[in-house]
Amino acid sequence: MGERRMQVVARKLVSLPPVSLHVLFALLLAAAALFGRHTNLETSGLALVWPAAGVAFLWGLWASRTRRDLSVALTATLPLLAVVNLATGLSPALAIAVAVGSMVQTAVAASLFRRLVPGLAVQSVGDYLRLGVVALAACSVGALFIVAGSALDGTAEPVEAFIPWLVRHAVSLTALGSLGIVLASNLRVRAEGEVPPPLPAARRAEYALLVLVSVVLYTATFGATAALPIAYITIPAHMWAGLRLRAGWAMLHGLLSGAFLVFFTLAGLGPFQELGPMTAAYVAQSFMFIAFSLSAVLALSMDERRRLIAGLYRATEEARTAAELRDLVIGRMNDGVLVAGPDRRLIFQNEASERWLGPGTARPGEVWRRDYEVTNSRGEAMPDEDNPLTLALQGTVTERMDLDLTHRTGEVTHLSVDAVPLPGGRGAVIVMRNVTGERLHQRDLGRFASVVAHDLLTPLTVFDGWLELLEDPDLPPAERQASIERLQQASLRMRTLIRNLLAYSLAKDDRLTASRIDVGRLVEGIIDLRTALPGTQLPEVAFTVDAPDPVYADERLFLQLMENLVGNAMKYGRTDGTGEVTVATTVDASTGQTLVHVQDNGIGVPEGDLERVFDEFHRSENGLGQATGTGLGLAICRRIAEAHGGSISVRNVDEGGAQFTVSLPGTPDQLPEGIPLGADHTPRVPAP
Repeated sequence: MGERRMQVVARKLVSLPPVSLHVLFALLLAAAALFGRHTNLETSGLALVWPAAGVAFLWGLWASRTRRDLSVALTATLPLLAVVNLATGLSPALAIAVAVGSMVQTAVAASLFRRLVPGLAVQSVGDYLRLGVVALAACSVGALFIVAGSALDGTAEPVEAFIPWLVRHAVSLTALGSLGIVLASNLRVRAEGEVPPPLPAARRAEYALLVLVSVVLYTATFGATAALPIAYITIPAHMWAGLRLRAGWAMLHGLLSGAFLVFFTLAGLGPFQELGPMTAAYVAQSFMFIAFSLSAVLALSMDERRRLIAGLYRATEEARTAAELRDLVIGRMNDGVLVAGPDRRLIFQNEASERWLGPGTARPGEVWRRDYEVTNSRGEAMPDEDNPLTLALQGTVTERMDLDLTHRTGEVTHLSVDAVPLPGGRGAVIVMRNVTGERLHQRDLGRFASVVAHDLLTPLTVFDGWLELLEDPDLPPAERQASIERLQQASLRMRTLIRNLLAYSLAKDDRLTASRIDVGRLVEGIIDLRTALPGTQLPEVAFTVDAPDPVYADERLFLQLMENLVGNAMKYGRTDGTGEVTVATTVDASTGQTLVHVQDNGIGVPEGDLERVFDEFHRSENGLGQATGTGLGLAICRRIAEAHGGSISVRNVDEGGAQFTVSLPGTPDQLPEGIPLGADHTPRVPAP
C-alpha cells in the first residue's frame, strides 16, 4: 500500500464517529473472547490466552475521554463477555463473574493509566513498565470476581482461580494494550500528514530475512514432536526485532511469534507438551510475555534513543542557526564589538571592530596586541592599566571612555568605548562607537559658529555705526547716500548668509518636482541679476554662455546651484578686470546625463582641497583673504546634485582657475525614483 493510500486510510479511521468506533471495538472484543475460549488447556476449562483483556482495555481507554463513552463501553462489555462465555460452555456463575471482573478490570486499568501516563502514549521503557504495573493492579482487582464466581460455582480453589486470571489477563493487557496504543499514535501521525522516510532496499531485505528466520526458528522449536528444551533459541530473533524495528513493528513481531507458540502448544507439540496442563499454561504465557517484552523494551529504548539523537541534532541546528544569526547581526552592527578571554586572547570581533582597530591586531585565539598608539581625548598617552580592556579583565566596568587611536599610516580614529567583564572571570566584552565623524563635525561646527558669529556681528556693527551717523541732521547728502549704500551692502550680506543656511538644510530633505530647464537662458538671467545689483563691488567679468543641452531638475534648487557656482566663479576670479567665467554644457557619452561646466580663470583650488572643497564649512586657505563666506555654498551644490541622482567635481585648469562640473539628468527617464516630472516643464528664466 502506497504512502498516499495509507494516509487516506489513516484519516478515515481517525475521523470515524464514536458510534462506529463503539461497534468496531464490540466486534473485536467478541472475536477476541471467542478466540480465547478456544485455547483451553487446563482441566478447569479456562483459556490459555485471553486477548479480550487487551481489547477491552483499549476500548475503555479510548472511551474514557468522556463519561458517556466510558459508560457505553463498560455497559456493552458485560453482556458481550457473558454471552460468549455462556455460549462456549462456562457455567452461568463463572460467565457472569468473568464478565463483571473484566468490566471492573477495564475501568480500573483505564483510570490508572490516565493518571500514571498523562500523555496516553507508550514511547519509552518507563511508559511500558507503568503499563505493566497498571495491568497487575487492575487484573488483581478483576481476579477477585473470578474467585467469587469459582466459589459460588464450586469448581476451583480461590488460588487456582486467582493466579491463572492474573497471569493471562496481565500478559494480554500489557502486550495488546501497548501495541494498540503505539499503533493508534502512528495512525494519528499518518493522518496528520507526516510521512516516514522510505525504507532502503537493504533494510527491506533485512526485515524479510527477520520474518523468515523467525518462522523457521518457531517452527523448528515449537513445532517439533520431541519436547526438547530449546525454546531459548528463539530469543535472538526477538532481540534482532527489538534492535532493528520500530516499537510498533517489534511488538507486532512478538505478538505473531506468540501466536505460533499458542498454535503449536495447543496441538501438543513443542517443549511444553510433557508438562502438566496448568504448568504448561503458565510456562507458555511467561515465555510469550518475556519474548514480547524483550522486543518491546529494546525497540522502545532504540526509539527513545533516536528521538534523543534527533532532538540533539535539532538543538544543535537551532544553536548553529542562532549563532549564525547572532554573528550576522553583530557583524553588521555599526558599533564595533570585541570579545577577549581572561588571557587577552581574542575570541570574537565583528567587521567594524576589525576595520577600526586594524586587521593585524589579532585573530581568534591569538593574544591581543596593539598596532596603534592610544591617547585620551586630551591627546595624552594612555597607560595599559587604564585601558578599557585591562580594566574590564580586572572586573571594572567602563562606560563611554573617549579614546584616540593613531595608526601607523597616520590615520586617527576617535572611539567611545564601553567595556564589561564577562561573568565568572571568562573575559570581557568591548563595544566601540566610532565618533570620528562627530568629532570632525563638532570641530567644523565650532569653526562655522565662529564664522557665523563674526559674519552676523560685522553687518550689525555696520548697521549700528551708520545708523548713528544718519541721525546727524547736518550730514551732507553725499555722505548720507554713501551711508545708505553701506547699510544695503550689510543687509545683503546678512540675507546671503541666512539664505545659505536655509538652502543647505533644504537641499537634501525638501520635496522635489522636476521640469525641463534651459540652462543657457537660466544662467543669463543669473548674470543679468548679479551684474545689475547696485553696490556689489565686484570687478568686471567677461561671461561666455554656451549651454544648448537641457537638464531635468527641480527649478528652484537648480537655480540655487547655478547661483552658487556662478557667484563663486565671480568672487574667486581675477580682480584686475580680466576675469572670465564660462558656462557650457555637454552630454556624457557613457551615461547620457547632461554635464554643466562652470569655469573661471581665478585663483583655483589647492590640490589638497580638491576632495574637501565640497565638505560642510570647509574653506580653502587661498580664498580666505579674497572673499568672505560660510563654507556652505559648494556643500549645497553637492547636496542638490546628489538629490537629483548626479554628482559634482572640480579640477584646476592649465590656464589658471578652476572648472566645476555637475552631472544631472538630461532626459526625464534619468530622474531618480520619487522625483516626479511636473505637468508644465517648459523652460523659464528667473525674474531679476
